[in-house]
Amino acid sequence: MKGITFILECPYFCCFRRPTSTSTMITYPVIPLTTLRGFVANAMGLQRNDFVLQDKMRIGIAPLSSPFVFTELAKILKLKEGEKRDRPQIYPSSPMYKELLINVSMKIYLGIEDGNYFDFIINALNNPARPLYIGQSDDMVVISDIKGFDMVKKDTALSLMGIALGIHNDCELVKLPYRFKDLSTLEYTSVLSIPKPNNPITLKNPAECYYFGDEGVQLL
Repeated sequence: MKGITFILECPYFCCFRRPTSTSTMITYPVIPLTTLRGFVANAMGLQRNDFVLQDKMRIGIAPLSSPFVFTELAKILKLKEGEKRDRPQIYPSSPMYKELLINVSMKIYLGIEDGNYFDFIINALNNPARPLYIGQSDDMVVISDIKGFDMVKKDTALSLMGIALGIHNDCELVKLPYRFKDLSTLEYTSVLSIPKPNNPITLKNPAECYYFGDEGVQLL
């Protein structure tokens, strides 16, 4: 398996909206795996509902900053599909609280078994087909320090960089959207532990991981 790492930063703010949030738009603390796959697919120029990367790419995420959560009051239009009408309608709207993350920075690890896709992805990250964004369409993003690796798999790791399955000390717990079963149905991960920035997770028992250089990462 080959690997790619890069630094992902939001120069302004971003929101990774939880699909189940309604009256308040609550954000995940880190980028969901589905959003990150969409980010890479956008860089490659793939179509909106092209889910090919779900089976081609595994992901690790390591926070590099502790984002500040800011709440704003936004006006949300409530739209629904319906029959075409000649006269314009007045659409209902309502104010809604919306969480934003400020100062987002993380290191992304990608594991790719298909050598052709490795070349496609690393070329797309260096020369994206479209403007890059994450979360919402106006959440601009900057990526840097893009590197390729020949990864080494080991099952004796006692520390991990980035998020890991299970419950670990001094970590934030979350379940993230993992993949789409179809256009409207999400699958979620098991409970994940998100460590503090630049703080490896110490394990009680050896675990399987992939090494990107000297950094051991659990790929999801």
